[in-house]
Amino acid sequence: MATLAVHCALLAATANLVNTHIPQSYMDEIFHIPQAQRYCSNDFTTWDPKLTTPPGLYLISRALGSLFGNDLCNNIQALRATNLLFSVGMYLVIRRIISLLHPSTNTLSRDLFALALTWFPVLMFFNFVYYTDAGSTFFVLLCYMLVKQKQYTLAGLSGMISLTFRQTNIIWVAVFMALAIIDIVALNDPLLDTIQSFGKLFFGEGGYKLTYLVLSGTTMNVIQQLVIKTCYRLPEIVKRLFFFCLALVGFMAFLIWNQGIVLGDRANHVAGLHFPQLFYFSSFLSFFASPWILTSGAIKTFMQPNLARCLLCMGAACIMLYLIRHYTYEHPFLLSDNRHYTFYIWRKIYRRHWSVRFLAVPLYIISGWFNLHAIARRTTLLVVMGYLAGIVATLVPSPLLEFRYFIIPFLFYCLQLGPPQQQWRTWIALLVYAILHLVTIYLFVYRPFVWQHEPDQIQRFMW
Repeated sequence: MATLAVHCALLAATANLVNTHIPQSYMDEIFHIPQAQRYCSNDFTTWDPKLTTPPGLYLISRALGSLFGNDLCNNIQALRATNLLFSVGMYLVIRRIISLLHPSTNTLSRDLFALALTWFPVLMFFNFVYYTDAGSTFFVLLCYMLVKQKQYTLAGLSGMISLTFRQTNIIWVAVFMALAIIDIVALNDPLLDTIQSFGKLFFGEGGYKLTYLVLSGTTMNVIQQLVIKTCYRLPEIVKRLFFFCLALVGFMAFLIWNQGIVLGDRANHVAGLHFPQLFYFSSFLSFFASPWILTSGAIKTFMQPNLARCLLCMGAACIMLYLIRHYTYEHPFLLSDNRHYTFYIWRKIYRRHWSVRFLAVPLYIISGWFNLHAIARRTTLLVVMGYLAGIVATLVPSPLLEFRYFIIPFLFYCLQLGPPQQQWRTWIALLVYAILHLVTIYLFVYRPFVWQHEPDQIQRFMW
């Protein structure tokens, strides 16, 4: 596959550049790399309290060290290469998911779309540092792929492994388990036909019908029937989804044992209700998915006068204003760490004037409408409901605005979209993503700076 070769070439070139100019540990690597080296030395009892995620990445490095020699663990560049392997695997997994969800698309469209998603700039950057994001994303997507292939045992195992990289992956494991249950209990069920064509109901020719869809009781009736059938076939479901069940039970046991979800530095990772995260993500999603969702048809539909849509938008605006007023949270890291792009977005935009966060509401509404319009025609209502539940459970409790938390929600959304009929849209996405990647790496490598209170430490810009 030519696209895979291109991806590997970009990975190799970027990794060589980063490792040549930044051979020493940087930022969170100063915690991750020593911990991995302790694991490679068979020291599984010493734990750095600054680490907040489980040891999955270190165990993978330990396994690779066993295969290729423990000298691998003493080499920072070799440890970073672990994530290059995940990135290659991620391309293959993403391409397979696309073929499962959108089998009618041609090979070139699948390859280009898979390459574009693999080059998603936020994800792409973390392939070159020893962070947990690449491995976490790989195993979550692998779990989803195996669910779509109805290989539920392997899917459950992959989901369990993903939890060793990041605790919050339990949310996506639960979403995929729900999708698996639907596949098991509702196979060939005519009841589901009433909501399979989500797009026609949500954005039908007759107008904006979401309210009718929900209030009609159709959706609740389907969910009720699914619950009844799940209870009726519970022994079979537990047997077929045993490792999913084991993941959920194991996670609950972990919460009890750990007295919370966070390992290590709990003081700076206190969960709360941060509803504006959903609005930030919606804008983020619209920006990075714009080559695929900003179509002339969508724009024309949005511009058409529609009383129901106006009323819904007004209601949404009131809710957003209330949530922004009462649930906006400025994490200390967001205000103090000028190495991340979010620092500058917050300082230059949201902190410019107190009214900015409220004036952004129309932008949030427009972005949300285009996001839903695009996905509505390509998947079912139950999948959309599961997706929305997943992003709410993932993002709202998080106190910190950090783009890394948006990676899996973004990829899952785009996978539902699938390759567009107009292939040039994916070419535009590839071009934009490649430029953003090059700019990010340029700033990271060639534009270091120092803090006055730490003149001996070089700081770098990053996502």
